Amino acid sequence: MKRFIGAELFFESLYNLGIRIIFGLPGGYVLKIYDVMPSYASKVKHILTRHEQAATHMADGFSRASGLPGIILCTSGPAATNTVTGISTAYMDSVPVLIFTGQVPTPFLGSDAFQEADHIGITRSCTKHNTLVRKTKDLPKAMAEALYISTTGRKGPVLVDMPKDVILGESDFKIPNKIKLSSYDENPTLIKRDLNSLKARLSKSKKPLLILGRGSCEDENIKNIKAFIRRFKIPTLTSVMALGLVEDSDYYFGMLENDITSVSYELIEQSDNIIVVGCDLNKIIPKAVLKNKKLTIVDIDKAMMNPTVKSNLNIYCSSTSFFEKTKDELEPLEFVWEKEYLSKLSSKNLLNNKKVISNNKKAAIFTMLSELLKGEAVVCSDFRYEDVNLQKFIKFNNYKNNILSGGNGTPGYGFPAAIGAKFSRPNSKVISISSGNNFQFNMQEIIVALEQKLDLTIIVLNERFSDKKAKYKGPNFKSIGESFGAKSFQFNMDASLKSNLSKSLNRKGVVLIEVRI
Repeated sequence: MKRFIGAELFFESLYNLGIRIIFGLPGGYVLKIYDVMPSYASKVKHILTRHEQAATHMADGFSRASGLPGIILCTSGPAATNTVTGISTAYMDSVPVLIFTGQVPTPFLGSDAFQEADHIGITRSCTKHNTLVRKTKDLPKAMAEALYISTTGRKGPVLVDMPKDVILGESDFKIPNKIKLSSYDENPTLIKRDLNSLKARLSKSKKPLLILGRGSCEDENIKNIKAFIRRFKIPTLTSVMALGLVEDSDYYFGMLENDITSVSYELIEQSDNIIVVGCDLNKIIPKAVLKNKKLTIVDIDKAMMNPTVKSNLNIYCSSTSFFEKTKDELEPLEFVWEKEYLSKLSSKNLLNNKKVISNNKKAAIFTMLSELLKGEAVVCSDFRYEDVNLQKFIKFNNYKNNILSGGNGTPGYGFPAAIGAKFSRPNSKVISISSGNNFQFNMQEIIVALEQKLDLTIIVLNERFSDKKAKYKGPNFKSIGESFGAKSFQFNMDASLKSNLSKSLNRKGVVLIEVRI
C-alpha cells in the first residue's frame, strides 16, 4: 500500500471529499503543503489571497452562493488569528466553512514557540467544532468529520489544526466512507407530538404570521414553503438573510425590519400566532415587542428556543422536515385576515418604500441596480447596522444571490465574499457593494480578482464626498482601482447615474465604480 506524507494526505482527502477549490496564504508551518500543491493542481485549485481574513470571507461567499462548503488554508499564530473575524461571521450566519491551520510541532505545543497560538481555545466560541490532529494517520478522518459536522445540522465553521510533524509524517490513506458521531443529531425531524401541538394552536389562531430566516433557505424547501403559504393564505415576512426566498408569493409582505413604523411591525402587532422558522428574532425585534406574543419557534438549534416562556411552542426540527411533513399533515384552515386589510398593507408598504427611496441616496442606488439587474445577479454587500433595512431595495430571484454579513455586520466582508461567490458561480453576474470605509478593509484583494481574470463589478459608495462635516473626504477610489490595473469609473449622484451604471455593469473584467454620494 502506498504511503503518503501528511501534506499529500491533505490533498487526497480534499479530493476524496469532493472539494475542488481552496483559498489560502502560505506560511511557515504549512509550506510542505504548498510544496506538494503542484502535483495536485489538476484536482484541487488553490486561490492565493493577500490576507487570511479575506480568504475566510472568500470561502464564506463561495459557500453562500453555491451551497457547497468553503475551504481555507493558512499557517499558525497571526495567520490563524487573522481568520477569526471571518470565522465569527460564518458562525453567526450558519455558513459551512472549513479552516485548516498549520501549527507548531506537537512536542512544542504549549511552549510559547515562535508563532504558536492556541487556535482551539481562540476559536472555541465561534466555531461549531474544532480539533487538533496529533497523528498523521488521523488527518483524513479528522477532515471527513469536519466536513460532515460543518455541512449537517445547523451548519457552521469547523477548524482543523495541523501540527508541522503531522504534515511531514507518513501514513497510509484511509478515509471513512460514512461518518457516524454519537450524540449528534444531524437532521432532527418533526415528531408527531409537536405536529399535533401545531395543529391545535393553528385551529385556535385567527391571524397567524410566518417569518422565514436563513435556516429556511434550502433548495428543497422552496416548493413546500410556497405551498404552505398558499394553503393557509398566511402573510409572510423574511429576515434580511432570507431575501430572495419567496418574493414571488402573493402573501409576501417584505423584509422583517427593525423599524416600528414598518409594515412588518404592524403584522407582528396584529398576529396571534407568529410561526418563526430558522430565524433569530432577538437580533431584529426588541424582546419587549414580543413579550406578550404567541410564538411557534421552529429551529434546528435548541439554543434558539426558550422553554421558560410558556406562550411559546418550541419545535425542534429542521426546516426541511417541518415543511415536508406539514405539507401532507395539515389541513387548510380559514383565518380572518381580511383581504382588504392586507391589500391596504401592501399599498402602505409600497408608499413607505417610495418615501425612503426619495430621501435616501443608498436606497435610490439600490433601486436603480435592482431595475438594471432584475434580481439575477449575485450581490455581496456590507454596510452599517443602521443601513441594514436598505437591503430590501435590492431585489433577488434566488436567496443564494443575497450575500451579506447579517449576524455580525462585518466591515470589509462584501468584496472578498464577491470574489468567492464568483468562483462558485462563474457564469453569474457578481457585484460587490461597499461603503468607502468598509471597502478599505480588504481592497488589496483586487489583485486576486485581476490575477484570476474574473468578471467582477465593484461598487464603492463614497459617502464622505458630500459630507460637509468631514474634514477628510477619503481616498480617490477610481485612482486606487486604476493603480491596481482595474477598469475604473467615477460617477456623481445625478440624473445620469442610472445610465452610467448600466454601461459599466456590462463591461467585462474587473470593474471598479466609485459613486460619490
